Amino acid sequence: MEIKICVFVGSPDPIRHRCTRSVPLKAGGQALREVNMIKQKILIIIFCFLFSLFSFKALFAQTEIYMKMPVGGAEPLDIAVTDFSPKKKGFSAEEKKISYQVPQIIREDLDFSLLFYVAEIDSFTKEVVGDNPLNLEGWYKLGVQMVLAGELELRGEEILAEVFLYEVIKGKKVYSKSYKTSSDNYRGLAHTISDDLVLELTGEKGIFNTRIAFVSTRSGNKEIYISDYDGFNIKKVTEDKSINLSPRWSPNGKKLIYTSYKKGNPDLWIRDLQINTNSVLSSQAGLNSAPAWSPDGKNIGLTLSKDGNPEIYLIEQSGKIIRRLTNSSAIESSPSFSPNGKEIVFTSDRTGSPQVYIMDIQGSNIRRLTYDLDYCDSPAWSPKGDKVAFVVRTSSGFDIYTIDVTGENLRRLTYGGNNENPSWSPDGYHLVFSSNRTGKYEVYIMNWDSSDQKAITSGGGNYNPSWSFR
Repeated sequence: MEIKICVFVGSPDPIRHRCTRSVPLKAGGQALREVNMIKQKILIIIFCFLFSLFSFKALFAQTEIYMKMPVGGAEPLDIAVTDFSPKKKGFSAEEKKISYQVPQIIREDLDFSLLFYVAEIDSFTKEVVGDNPLNLEGWYKLGVQMVLAGELELRGEEILAEVFLYEVIKGKKVYSKSYKTSSDNYRGLAHTISDDLVLELTGEKGIFNTRIAFVSTRSGNKEIYISDYDGFNIKKVTEDKSINLSPRWSPNGKKLIYTSYKKGNPDLWIRDLQINTNSVLSSQAGLNSAPAWSPDGKNIGLTLSKDGNPEIYLIEQSGKIIRRLTNSSAIESSPSFSPNGKEIVFTSDRTGSPQVYIMDIQGSNIRRLTYDLDYCDSPAWSPKGDKVAFVVRTSSGFDIYTIDVTGENLRRLTYGGNNENPSWSPDGYHLVFSSNRTGKYEVYIMNWDSSDQKAITSGGGNYNPSWSFR
């Protein structure tokens, strides 16, 4: 007769695990002594295993905080951004102004990203930290994990800056980088520093140098404008003196496509932002509208009505038609590519009311995504690939929803007024859209979960936004 001793870490699976250690049952206390010795050895093994496991988890948690901070995953990182100091003795009036503005823009960028808790520089903070912005002991008392400091100098028509990142708990500098830009580009400098910091700490590219294209009537006509992601540096990019609609960025950010009535017909035009030229891309009879770039930038999906009812086509950048993707008596429109370029989400009223569908890039395997909703339009596939944002007609007007590509987790993001034309930020954490909730159409941005909705334009007549890829 023998005693079998089995050890399972976690839930034992009787099919996969077998007891491999057995002890013959001997007379008297010798058997018990052998059993106790084996127990002791097993306890030592378990202790070593658990110690190694917990140590690994602790190391992983540290890496998770500083190297990857996905939304819904690890807690945001507590960071302080101090005002910049002079690279040389004393500040001129202009240097003093920029030394305050640059870190303030960085704070706003990092706060918007959802990856950071940005420490507020108020009277209480200054009381704890004192006059030395690198008083890491003071920042530690405030619960701050990282401190970003910088030095700045104006030299002729250039800004020279250097930033330093300190890890508070270790009490040492962990990152530094130098920058040089034109003196009128201090906002771009701040956004670049923010982008570099996000990349350094999370492994993800920042979005602060991305841009937003939109339609505005501020000049009296519906022209295309672009701005920074936060609404600053608005620039007019078309002078068509006509109706322009649906601007869409090329993946490399160098071109825009849009629909224009400048020649009478709603044709698709392409704008080269580097050399400031416009040219016709598609001028088929009828609609040439609702365009979307493929992720590789080679092809464009759009709606054409040259054969009667609106259908979705795939064309080259030359305007040559590659293939017709839909073929029904319904209205098919608003294509948007999946991040891998293998599928397209679109709108169709083939069942009576407009709903959202997905098809393969060949136009096959069409399946319906939305149900039990009155009227759906303007789908936009998230860069993360997991969700689609779209517009739904509700009792209060039009509102923006999201849904998983599996058809699950339908979520309403806006309430009140007409909220239209959603477009994702390239990191998939934010959306830009247009809304007339205040009586006038403005461009708004919000987080993926509907929080922190705010207008980035003013004056009314601003709509049809599109967020650049990078």
